[in-house]
Amino acid sequence: MKKINAKFSFRPFLYVILFTSLAACKKKQIDAPASTDPLATSGMTKTLALKALADVNTNADAAFNAFNASFLMTSGNTQYYKEALNVATKDYFWRQALDIQMAEDVYLRTKSAAHKTLITNLLNTFLQQNQGTGGLTDWNWNHFNDDLQWAGLAFIRGYQITGNTAYLDQAKYTFNRTYDRGWTADLGGGLWWDDVRSEKSGLSNNPEVMLGCYIYEATKEVAYLNKAIAIYAWVKSTLYNGSTGAVSEKITANGVLFNDANVYNVGAFVGAANHLHRLTGNSMYYDDAIRSIEYVKNNKTTNGIITVAKRDGTWQSEFSRGLGEFVRDNNLWSTYYTWMKQNADAAWNSRRTDRNLTWNTWASTMPSDNIANALECLGGVVMQQVTPVTQPAGLTSNLVYRLTPKVNEGSAIDINGAASGSLAQIYGWNNGGNQKFRITSLGYGYYRLVPQHNTATSVDVTGGSSANNTPIEIYTTQANNGAQMFKMIYDYDGYYKLKPKCAPFSCVNVTAGNPANLTKLVLWPESFGDNERYSMTVQ
Repeated sequence: MKKINAKFSFRPFLYVILFTSLAACKKKQIDAPASTDPLATSGMTKTLALKALADVNTNADAAFNAFNASFLMTSGNTQYYKEALNVATKDYFWRQALDIQMAEDVYLRTKSAAHKTLITNLLNTFLQQNQGTGGLTDWNWNHFNDDLQWAGLAFIRGYQITGNTAYLDQAKYTFNRTYDRGWTADLGGGLWWDDVRSEKSGLSNNPEVMLGCYIYEATKEVAYLNKAIAIYAWVKSTLYNGSTGAVSEKITANGVLFNDANVYNVGAFVGAANHLHRLTGNSMYYDDAIRSIEYVKNNKTTNGIITVAKRDGTWQSEFSRGLGEFVRDNNLWSTYYTWMKQNADAAWNSRRTDRNLTWNTWASTMPSDNIANALECLGGVVMQQVTPVTQPAGLTSNLVYRLTPKVNEGSAIDINGAASGSLAQIYGWNNGGNQKFRITSLGYGYYRLVPQHNTATSVDVTGGSSANNTPIEIYTTQANNGAQMFKMIYDYDGYYKLKPKCAPFSCVNVTAGNPANLTKLVLWPESFGDNERYSMTVQ
């Protein structure tokens, strides 16, 4: 991303930049070596409007379908988003990556097989359209680190969704390429924005933090996590205002700080902080994210609405995603849902009704012209995906709950015995104390689950292990034990995932999704399947 028009479609003769907007991060576009584009050359404009299948969120479905109807180009398995209503060529490298991440946000809500196929086609087409002279996976021609980072994020998220290891390899290549050429000791650390090395920006560092976290989550290669932690530390010490939560745009090579705290930049920082809190449990990251969210809420809104009068580029998409993930991960619906819904409704109400497209100016109606570009319509789609139709009930500390597995909704999480070390399983609901759990907030998004047939124990990951198939048990309650501290993450449709602090990349899983009584609960990497989803009912 670059400065508002430099990262959009840059026109050499246009130097009037009003202010920055993610796409604002602008720079001169450098194209990959010429490749065959069957849609652009044939003039085809086929589109695919995919219907969300899972979460009943009419506006979220309609917003994505409308975006696809207006911008998605399809010829067989070749699929990509075009630049604008009146421009049929593919959206440029980093812009296309942001378009794809929007589609990935949709999948996380719907879990739709059709959406997974779309993401696969988009990523494969991206490789075909952007390959360099070194082949399909060569992006060395692109000299902007943030360009590669946004693409890397699209690919690592695609790996999480599809399991295609080629996407993981591409994400690792991207992180390594940008880190090796971008990180220097100048200005105390951090990654340069591009090969010219004229500035280090939030947009060339915060996405790298998220990318490193995703790769660590996928591979357990601690070097990626350590680098992400170091990059974040540089951002915090150089660009972050610890008093206000603002995040500066950049610092130049000669040490001049640009303090324009754009919403997309703050959003990427919130995302980086949340990823590190998720993986490390360090409360500092949680506090930093809260401070930045409050900064946007109190300083970057008009009557509570995140709106900006800018046509080219995205403004709200990164913040919407960062806010949505942070609220989901930490059960903060009672704190932020009303504000999120206010903005989701404002975005929808500002749409042009002939196409159901929303622009960046959520405070007024989008004009029905023919110049709208895909990037300016991203934020409204993302905001709909991360905002449920109604406020999730959330978890009320110290109440007793039944936890019902999605794979067998006539059963419940059940403890097979009362002694410390007794294993967790699923079993037909019988209203027993071994199927009821008092859920207590431990702060910073973590909860303890205490079985009501032995209140001296807590639900526990055996041995505090992070290994796949580690059994879930109950064990004598111990303060500050990461094996007994769980994130209870809302996963749409009224279901939650349980992620232990000792193994933040894994979920409490019904073994192999087997719905039979006595099926054991174990740790397993997040898979987006029903075997890791539970509904909560107060008893």
